[in-house]
Amino acid sequence: MAAAVAVIVLLGAVVGIGWYFAGVAIEVDHTADYSLTVLDAANGTVTLPRDEATERPGTWALAWKGGRALLGPITGGNDGQVVRQVSSIVEGVLVKGSPATVDHWIYDGDPKRALGLDFQDVLYPSQAGPMPAWLIPGTSPKSTWVIGVHGRNADKAETFRVMRAVHALGLPMMSIAYRNDVGAPPSSDGKNHLGDAEWRDVVSAMDYARANGATGVVLYGWSMGGAMSMRTLRDDPTFIRGVVLDSPVLDWNATLDMQGDARNLPNFVTGVAKRVLEWRIGIDLSAYDQRRYAPKLRTPVLLFTAADDATVDNRAAYTFARTAPPGMVTHVPTAGGHTESWNVDPTAYENALSTFLKKVA
Repeated sequence: MAAAVAVIVLLGAVVGIGWYFAGVAIEVDHTADYSLTVLDAANGTVTLPRDEATERPGTWALAWKGGRALLGPITGGNDGQVVRQVSSIVEGVLVKGSPATVDHWIYDGDPKRALGLDFQDVLYPSQAGPMPAWLIPGTSPKSTWVIGVHGRNADKAETFRVMRAVHALGLPMMSIAYRNDVGAPPSSDGKNHLGDAEWRDVVSAMDYARANGATGVVLYGWSMGGAMSMRTLRDDPTFIRGVVLDSPVLDWNATLDMQGDARNLPNFVTGVAKRVLEWRIGIDLSAYDQRRYAPKLRTPVLLFTAADDATVDNRAAYTFARTAPPGMVTHVPTAGGHTESWNVDPTAYENALSTFLKKVA
């Protein structure tokens, strides 16, 4: 009897942990995380605790509540601190003791405020209701449009970094919000569906582009936006001229396994969590293993992966690139963390992007 009770208790604990882990994966969370503390700010520099984010070379912003600065190169520091040049204060006042975060999105606001690009606030119809988007006009609406699809719990600001490069080619760019975004209609259950419902908003954005003159689209997905873009490609490849993927989720099973390992969960607990997740949101995780579809790929793909990605399992992306037909995938491995390929070398990133878009648009 005691053994049976112990088994029941153990099973209950496993299911409980699995339920919690699944809940983390589907939680909608748009709160800001200011996990750093500004140690000093003076004479055009800022001193921050040394970690992977603060010491990484490249183009970054420092954000704090009510403020933002563009960071320059490292100018000093020690084992525990890093001193970086402050290239400019975009807004607010940077003071010692401020909670802050290193922001790889760089910019905030809207395309005009952030980049000086004219744009229109538009609404595109979707199953969940009218969805907001930014539309940056190109040379002509009767051309290929680029549709930017941000990642899980992110927002349209994630797409800022590539807007200038796209605009320079004369292509319209539509940066979309989708269900559960701030200012967008929620999903029916208020949960994130890991792209399994959200991809239909990408289809709706394509319909909007087509109705407003687009002769084709390039889907541009970051992280979960990559999973959504690839699911959309499988549904309607005829209107899609190309796909750009930045740190994409190309296999949810592998990525959830990696995140379970990072939390020191035993494999069988992660397995239970994945089954709970499938049941809670009605997803078939195996349908998001894009490696299964790589050999039949007929649409050109530009793929950026970051070596230090601790969010998405990159092995699926490498396999996808290797098993696709020759010439279909242009794979650009970079340094940096999740969705930070642009930040570590903006010029190289934009050169690869422009070359790809000129070929497919």
